[in-house]
Amino acid sequence: MKSIKYTLIICSFIVFISCDKEYLDPYSVLDPTLTSSVDEQIMLLNGMQQQWSTNRPSPMYTTVTAAGLNTGELRLLNPGNVGENELVIGGSTVSGDNEVLINMWGQIMLIKKEATTIIDNANTATEDSQIANSLKAYALFYRALAHGTLIQFFESLPLSIQKNAPFNTRTEVLNSALTDLSTSLEYINNGLSTSVTSELFNSIDLKNSVYALTARYHLMLGNNIDAISAANNVNLNTSSTWIFEEANPNPLAFWFSSNNVSQAKDKNFGLPSNLAPSTNDGRIDFYVDGQEPDYFVKGFFTSNTDKIPVYLPGEMYLIQAEAYAREDRLEEATIKLNKVITKTPAQDIYGVAAMLPAYSGEMTKEAILDEIYKNRRIELYLSGLSLEDSRRFNRPTTERNRNYYPYPNSERDNNTQTPPNPQN
Repeated sequence: MKSIKYTLIICSFIVFISCDKEYLDPYSVLDPTLTSSVDEQIMLLNGMQQQWSTNRPSPMYTTVTAAGLNTGELRLLNPGNVGENELVIGGSTVSGDNEVLINMWGQIMLIKKEATTIIDNANTATEDSQIANSLKAYALFYRALAHGTLIQFFESLPLSIQKNAPFNTRTEVLNSALTDLSTSLEYINNGLSTSVTSELFNSIDLKNSVYALTARYHLMLGNNIDAISAANNVNLNTSSTWIFEEANPNPLAFWFSSNNVSQAKDKNFGLPSNLAPSTNDGRIDFYVDGQEPDYFVKGFFTSNTDKIPVYLPGEMYLIQAEAYAREDRLEEATIKLNKVITKTPAQDIYGVAAMLPAYSGEMTKEAILDEIYKNRRIELYLSGLSLEDSRRFNRPTTERNRNYYPYPNSERDNNTQTPPNPQN
């Protein structure tokens, strides 16, 4: 492993070593003074990547599980998993004590807090503006990811970090995320310091990931032209992934392989019969195996060391297709849609490929949007985006068991400004 000089001057934080990088466990960081040096902030950034992607309480596990059980991507194998059992039943069964939601909220809010700590303290850790701005570029990405992800599951959330913080609207949260991404991009374009980038996990392509999240969040806000522009800036031949090792395994692969929590529900990706995938769709065999009723997840979730993409190339095409369709530019929408439908494994850096003939349905806005939704649910299977997509496309409520989730009691018990829970 790479030797990294580090002097332990205080025992209030924990240092982990993974792959060839050191990282701070964000759970152990309670005081900004513990991240007063560049080395400590670099380790904290590595810690945030680990915290986001590994273990069952992580956002990687909780968001995919919540969306998957809600929208029929997944089936529950063991109702003894109480949190997951509530999520698969949905409705009023889901409570503020749900452990999956408590973990999702708590972990994401923690990562947002630690990202903010770096943003606020980078300039005091070094007099080198390039190093400080490089630290902030990564931290802004994580804060935007935190806000943009959590708002897909809850109606509102607090942007500020303070006692009894007020809750902000969905629009405010997404606009805040976009502002963070824009600032991050400015720092990236000015050049990142190799003294920072060389010590970080290098699996995430920061610039392309910033563009991808920008496109995703603009689409969620209905900023269609901006979404098209951002998606067009993503280099689809460059990978950007969450990486794992046996000591810090892919949490979804780990728990799918346990055969004790959840598994693929069927080969329809949770879609209704009128939108079911063609039996010739190559993405079926990429993502799902088995026969009724014993279907099993494949794709990015078969091995503990499988990488999980931060975004898929197909998502960028489908963002553009949807945005064009909503702008009534149907021919352009169809061109982008066909990029996904006809794609071969050689044309996708991850091998996700439908390998189907081009779209031949009705050239109406409704029909094209239905086809785009169908392909989002197939192409982006278990990406955690299915609940957001189901709402945005105004799908029948019978296709999801909740619209938004109740706020965790861990927040309500400590914040008097927590809003009433949504009815469903």
